[in-house]
Amino acid sequence: MRIQTIMRVVGQVLFVLAAFILIPFFFGLLDERVPYYSFPVTSLMTGVLGLILYRFGTKSNTYSLRDGFLVVSSTWILASIFAALPYYLSGIFDSYIEALFEAVSGITTTGGTMIDDVSALPRAFILWRGLTNWIGGMGMIVLVLSFLRNLGTGMASLVEAEASVPRPGIVLPRIRSVAGNLLRIYLVFTTVCTLLLWVAGVGIFEAINLTFSTVATGGFAPMTGSLFRYADSYAVSIILTVFMILAGGNFAVYQSVWQRGIKEIWRDYEYRIYLITLSIGSTLVLISLAVDEGRIVGTHFSDAIFTLVSMQTGTGFSIVDYNLWPSLGQMVLFMGMFFGGCSGSTAGGLKIIRIIILAKSSISYLRKAIHPDMVQMVRLNGYVLPNKWLQITQQFFFLYMLVFGISCVIIAATGVSVGDTLPLVAGSLGNVGLAFGTYGPTETLTILSPVAKLVCIIDMLLGRLELFTLLVLLHPGFWRGYFAKTGKGYQRFDGHRKNATRTV
Repeated sequence: MRIQTIMRVVGQVLFVLAAFILIPFFFGLLDERVPYYSFPVTSLMTGVLGLILYRFGTKSNTYSLRDGFLVVSSTWILASIFAALPYYLSGIFDSYIEALFEAVSGITTTGGTMIDDVSALPRAFILWRGLTNWIGGMGMIVLVLSFLRNLGTGMASLVEAEASVPRPGIVLPRIRSVAGNLLRIYLVFTTVCTLLLWVAGVGIFEAINLTFSTVATGGFAPMTGSLFRYADSYAVSIILTVFMILAGGNFAVYQSVWQRGIKEIWRDYEYRIYLITLSIGSTLVLISLAVDEGRIVGTHFSDAIFTLVSMQTGTGFSIVDYNLWPSLGQMVLFMGMFFGGCSGSTAGGLKIIRIIILAKSSISYLRKAIHPDMVQMVRLNGYVLPNKWLQITQQFFFLYMLVFGISCVIIAATGVSVGDTLPLVAGSLGNVGLAFGTYGPTETLTILSPVAKLVCIIDMLLGRLELFTLLVLLHPGFWRGYFAKTGKGYQRFDGHRKNATRTV
């Protein structure tokens, strides 16, 4: 059966996750001399399931994009389920839905929390929160491809399924090598950021956890009140701002920078627009603060830049209560939630490349309306974008707004006001974690109803997996052939029979 090839890959991913779950257990033994048994129990359960899937799975050297969708979706869903168990088994949460919310928020690098007093948590669980951010940041598929060398030659489909953003001019002939390079860049950012924060006066434990959340644009702070305690530390604010910007950029561009020099950043059209949107957004927020205050105060610069970068990259850190800011500043922050970072980054949102494609295609259609016989081509970085990519981007935008609207209606039906619902859904679907009003930077999400929490969980997963990866599983034709004997082949979405050895 085709499903057996999927089981084997998912089993290998669960092995890696089981190893990560043991890290906070050993840390608890060394740091607090307390054995938190919820971690080894969860690790054992994860490993056993991984072993079962691996044992009854079959090896394959070819994977279709459809296989990629199923592997990635299964991986993230199972990882979220198991990542919640340490919280639930240890009694941190009485409700599994709250534990699942915290785990999904970490794995998807959203950063919304169900914990009112983070500082009161055992340090092992604070570390686990940071680790879930870090693991989900680069994407578990890239991490696994970097560690496991026997997954076959068709694994590019898995990376394509997890990061379904059109990217012209990028060729990945050796996907495992590229994944390894991306992971090395991720590790370099993690190491450098940690050292700089430590030099700036942040304790080593807090520095590590802040770095985990920063390079992953995750937003889980290792203390209560997000980063309000560092509001007066310009050094910490600057370090975190720089690495949030880097984490929101395309990691493939950094690989080009390593090979060809720093000029590669400005050559990349998407990265240029990304930096421009951050600059314009920060300036507008600064102007709104200056007009409201009647003058420019020194803290306005750091507050405006830090908060806008945190919002747009989806990091979700806050050093000031922006609920007190004027309406213009709040609206710019709200719009930043939708923009997001670059493709190939750890950020969420629509992604800058999609904004560019939508803008260019709209201009092209307007010109064609004036001159119907004119041949219009949308280019990006010198490459002509196929019409298929334009259609995919338009479909993604439609689905994004459709999911946004449906989620808003459901959450509003639970009694949440419209003013609170819109930013809450935008923060969940964009993997930002922050919101406004009742769910602003000084509050947690514990007062949400179970239904609203479940909607946010689904939105966080949909946003992190670029919608298509999960929604395609709902198509009736997706599952055809997965549970049939291999010798009989399996069917495509359009119902045509294909040989078992061919990929769809």
